[in-house]
Amino acid sequence: MDTLECIVCFDQYSRKDRVPRMLHCNHTFCTPCLQRLSKLEGRMYTVSCPLCRWITCTRASLTLPGSLWINTEIWDQMVAEKKEGDHLKDGGDKLCKPALSHSQRSAFTCAFLKLFPCVWMAS
Repeated sequence: MDTLECIVCFDQYSRKDRVPRMLHCNHTFCTPCLQRLSKLEGRMYTVSCPLCRWITCTRASLTLPGSLWINTEIWDQMVAEKKEGDHLKDGGDKLCKPALSHSQRSAFTCAFLKLFPCVWMAS
């Protein structure tokens, strides 16, 4: 199972809509799932962890997302994955295309072989 997805809804965590938040038992779920699992009991919100059944209580005067910590390990993984994938959407695929046209490559190859005749280059 992917650590970057909520185990309740199986959606990927995100920095906007599905923020990974930790219950007091240290299990992590996305904010919408935690809000669905929460119950307002008097002046307290309670959430029973779907994994271990530990009850997390927070004051109703605070929003549930505002009173639970963000899982920074998952948060940092989302940043790392985004940075790794950024080159694809930002035109990083251009790095795979040759910088020289076919005729320019041929001229470069000829000049290179004149300077270094012992090197054989496959085209």
